[in-house]
Amino acid sequence: MGRVIFLGTGSALPSETQDNTSLLIESNGSYLMIDCSGTPYRKLLKLGVERDRLEHILITHHHIDHIYALPSLIECLWVEGRDLPLHIYALPSAMKAVETLLDLWNLRSRPVRQFQIELHSLAGYENELILQNINFTIRTSPMVHAVPSVATKITFPDGKTFVYSSDTAPCKQLVEFAKGVDYVLMECTFCGDDEGLAEVTLHLNSNQYRELAHSIAANNTLLIHHSDVTACPHVEVLQEIGPLGNGHKKMVYLPHDMEILEL
Repeated sequence: MGRVIFLGTGSALPSETQDNTSLLIESNGSYLMIDCSGTPYRKLLKLGVERDRLEHILITHHHIDHIYALPSLIECLWVEGRDLPLHIYALPSAMKAVETLLDLWNLRSRPVRQFQIELHSLAGYENELILQNINFTIRTSPMVHAVPSVATKITFPDGKTFVYSSDTAPCKQLVEFAKGVDYVLMECTFCGDDEGLAEVTLHLNSNQYRELAHSIAANNTLLIHHSDVTACPHVEVLQEIGPLGNGHKKMVYLPHDMEILEL
């Protein structure tokens, strides 16, 4: 059984109850973090996660709300005394930002107690396999956004599949990548009235979200990357999307920060 922990669920503008979007994926006691924002080390403490169990970090793209806490997390792990390697995965454009952030504070060249930071650049092609072990299989696929960005698909040992779109405009690549999965988690930054903003920033609005959700036809559809401090609150965006089919399982679900989804 796998778990998805919503470290943050908001878009670029956080609120009193929402941090920027970041996920923690657990399988067999091994952890993968997708994007790194807010105060990740403190959240790991609150969740009771052994920090050495965090083996992998995937950065979907290099917009600030998805990457800014990475040096803070690594600094905390160093102060704590970590000695196990940490693997970081990113597209070449995002990897440049990762390297800049790490080297700004000499996080790869500490004189004592240095742990290995392994950087893995993604090739950026569709359905790319980036990691496969007994805990999970992880694939990525490029989306359409203002900067290069990838969606992530995780297959757990029991066969359950989970796809996270990250930031993207509507595109056939997402439909093909996520078609028929058990869980799809998609961003929905804007409501229907904000179609112009969604088009300019290459994000999804509620109308596009609904169309994609129908096309993907996942068993469970979840919404993320929408802040309740915008002109369009959570209640309104959910009303605009509406039910996706008959029965509770076809309703869109909006998770809260620090909520745990048992797959």
